[in-house]
Amino acid sequence: MLKNSLIVIFTLLSQFTFAQSSRELFNEANDLYAKKNYEEAAKKYEAIVANGFESSALYYNLGNAYFKTKNIPSAILYYEKAALLDPSNDDIVFNLELARTYTIDKIEPIPQFFLVSMVKWFRGLFSANTWAIIAIVAFLIALVCFGLFWFATGIHIRRTSFYFAIILFVAFGFSIYFSVSAKNQIVNHRYAIVFSPVISVKSSPDDSGSDLFILHEGTKVEVLRSVGEWSEVQIADGNKGWLHNQSFKKI
Repeated sequence: MLKNSLIVIFTLLSQFTFAQSSRELFNEANDLYAKKNYEEAAKKYEAIVANGFESSALYYNLGNAYFKTKNIPSAILYYEKAALLDPSNDDIVFNLELARTYTIDKIEPIPQFFLVSMVKWFRGLFSANTWAIIAIVAFLIALVCFGLFWFATGIHIRRTSFYFAIILFVAFGFSIYFSVSAKNQIVNHRYAIVFSPVISVKSSPDDSGSDLFILHEGTKVEVLRSVGEWSEVQIADGNKGWLHNQSFKKI
């Protein structure tokens, strides 16, 4: 019993120490960035990431530091990470699009059915946590409306509260769906950024495979499956092929 308690206390103290250390590193990195010492700032931010901490602000600042040093693949990687956690942040979206203009590959994506695009756009309005909060608020207000429906005496109040409750329960359902969907997008994210300056996409998972097409650093790919040290990837226009795992970094 005492041993388990000591383990819990030690774990909590370790987490607190890491949190304090990361906050200090974050402040130091921000100071370095403000002084235009972008390379050292990036090292500090990377040290925080190495400690296991993540946040949209951390990834955004790290992306900015890499962008200032003209390390476009790393900038895009961390802007993408920031956008996953905070898809509604206009600054992150703008800087990500700006960084993409510095890449060589201009790939036209396959047009999506407008309903799919609409759902993705709507889901991206808020983060997974924000959608969860909206769901909770909608559910609680819906309960209040149902309470008014059951206990109010005026027919107008009963009718209005009933309709509001139905609308709010629908909003609750959609919010739960968007929250789970956004969370799954983060957890099961399969996209990566090419880091090799120039790389040939192969027809098979080995160096002897035929060259299908060329990709350059900064291009975003979807990782479909892996075989040993190789992964099958797909680009936005639907073309597929194999890349060595060392040529890209997962978002």
